[in-house]
Amino acid sequence: MFWLEFVVVLAAIFVGARLGGIGLGVMGGLGLAVLTFLFHLQPTAPPIDVMLMIAAVVTAAGVLQAAGGLDYLVSLAERILRNNPDRITFLGPMVTYFFTLFAGTGHVAYSVLPVIAEVARETGVRPERPMSISVIASQQAITASPIAAATVALLGLLGGSAAKFGFNVELIDILKVCIPSTLIGVIIAAFVSNKLGQDLDKDPEYQKRLQEGVVPPPRNAGADSAKVNEAIKNTPASAKVAVALFLVGTILVVLFGSFPQLRPEWSVGSDTRISHIVVKSETEAKQVLAQLKSGGNFSDVAKQCSIDATATAGGDLGWQAKGKMIPEFEKACAKLKKPGDLTEVIKTPFGYHVVKFDDKRPAQNKEKMGMPHVIEIVMLTIAALMLLLCKVKVSRVVEGSVFIAGIQAVIAIFGIAWMGDTFFQGNMEFLSGSIKGMVTTAPWLFAFALFVLSILLYSQAATVRALMPLGISLGIPAPFLIAMFPAVNGYFFIPNYPTVVAAINFDRTGTTGIGRYVLNHSFMIPGLVATFSSIGIGFLLVKLMF
Repeated sequence: MFWLEFVVVLAAIFVGARLGGIGLGVMGGLGLAVLTFLFHLQPTAPPIDVMLMIAAVVTAAGVLQAAGGLDYLVSLAERILRNNPDRITFLGPMVTYFFTLFAGTGHVAYSVLPVIAEVARETGVRPERPMSISVIASQQAITASPIAAATVALLGLLGGSAAKFGFNVELIDILKVCIPSTLIGVIIAAFVSNKLGQDLDKDPEYQKRLQEGVVPPPRNAGADSAKVNEAIKNTPASAKVAVALFLVGTILVVLFGSFPQLRPEWSVGSDTRISHIVVKSETEAKQVLAQLKSGGNFSDVAKQCSIDATATAGGDLGWQAKGKMIPEFEKACAKLKKPGDLTEVIKTPFGYHVVKFDDKRPAQNKEKMGMPHVIEIVMLTIAALMLLLCKVKVSRVVEGSVFIAGIQAVIAIFGIAWMGDTFFQGNMEFLSGSIKGMVTTAPWLFAFALFVLSILLYSQAATVRALMPLGISLGIPAPFLIAMFPAVNGYFFIPNYPTVVAAINFDRTGTTGIGRYVLNHSFMIPGLVATFSSIGIGFLLVKLMF
């Protein structure tokens, strides 16, 4: 059954990717329907927190665009590039990297790519060199941005009270690894890109286009620089205010994520003391439950049968705060009324459990606001302030390219991540037995799986939500998962992603393009160098930091 279900998942991903946009999400929903109604897999909870975080960030970025803030940022970037044209291969990717880091979406690169192409041509630099690495840089920065959909998706899985499996990862833990690793990876790839192809004055395709008049001769960039300076000078104050507000929002997210003590906290609910017995099979668990119901002593049975380290203590798990137990335990224990009550058999990624309710007391530890709620509140507040202070028309926000692309990402994650969660959790016993040993001894194999899936999904966030829960369930350490995070940037591999296509079209010299064999395109070498360098540096950093 596993392989039939796997075919259903792959088919949904393949067709959804071909449809594009919300097609990925709705095909994920169709695949989920087949898994649920035909194969009878129990659906997991939909990724609501991730969807709401992305919606909040996208709303703020959409208001920023409608207020003219993105145009202002593009003008500033263009001035930097035109003032340093001979360094375009290194400054171009830095501009797209930090644009994406700040805005949380790689789509901001569209505005800068035409500038990079023309500045390179006017300077005599082969445009393929800065164009290819600039596109890759905009993708790498997604896994370093504190407000990117992929980052908040990873944080939702690994962090704080929102974590499903008890990893206490904060936003700063992700950023302190992924910002330096991806930035250094991009710089290494820029040095490699600077050696790509023939110099522009020797390139036969460009010379042919010049002779045929397809492209005009290079012109002096002085006039364009003057226009850019004039545009910056005439930028309305409302656009500058919008940029400042958005920057404040991004800084607040980083501060709240880096210093949990800044977040509000409350005493919520009560603590529960529980004990459990965990065995390998459902049959064994049912036998244990029958033994307990017939009068068996829980502590003695735990010492005899449980495969968990708590067996020596009679299965005692101690006091558990609300929201800190794994979801399966939380749900089952909510039905227990008095000390001594037993749950039915509970299936988790760690085996089959029988849980006993021992005692209850008022909550001893205060619960801090989780980062999902922090991000949602901060970004919605920033969006509201921009609307009020910058006099932005709401209709312009929802018509902008940033908002439209972001909402499509929300729908894609909704369907594809829900389907992926359901498939992996429904087959966890098979997957744990088959590949757990391999990925724990060689974590790079899981990084390779992330890379391949991102090629199919065309979305870092969807890849995180679809596959990272499997890595968590297999017991891969959280720091290793953070180091592997940049592996989700594989969608440059097949050259049909929008920013890749846009870069090819913006380069009028013809140097940026797709080769005869499709995969030998301009972005392949910079993309592979940046991605694998980032992962390698990430592993080195987590060894030093954790």
